[in-house]
Amino acid sequence: MSREERRAYQRMAKKQDPYAMPSSGAARAAQLRQQRNKARRAAASTTPPGAMSRRFLTWAVGGAALLGLLAFSLAWPRMPLAAYVGVGLTLAWLVAAFGLRALAARNAARR
Repeated sequence: MSREERRAYQRMAKKQDPYAMPSSGAARAAQLRQQRNKARRAAASTTPPGAMSRRFLTWAVGGAALLGLLAFSLAWPRMPLAAYVGVGLTLAWLVAAFGLRALAARNAARR
């Protein structure tokens, strides 16, 4: 925005209250949508840190599957060993994920 455009805008909006509530229907709908999203985020953030959410389960199981498949494919030429390595790292990922979740719940309970 050039200096001239900015000055023209300031002249145009000189007597308007910058803190006035929006009056148009679209602006009111946007404000209600923003309040609804804010309330939803606040409700989501009030869940305790150790809760088993869908997001955590997706992260834990998806990460375990990807890590297990990667380990299996890297150890592929030696077949029985490749399966053991894949399953072992999958279980290790799940134990680590749920262990960290339990530690987070325990630390939150102490506070």
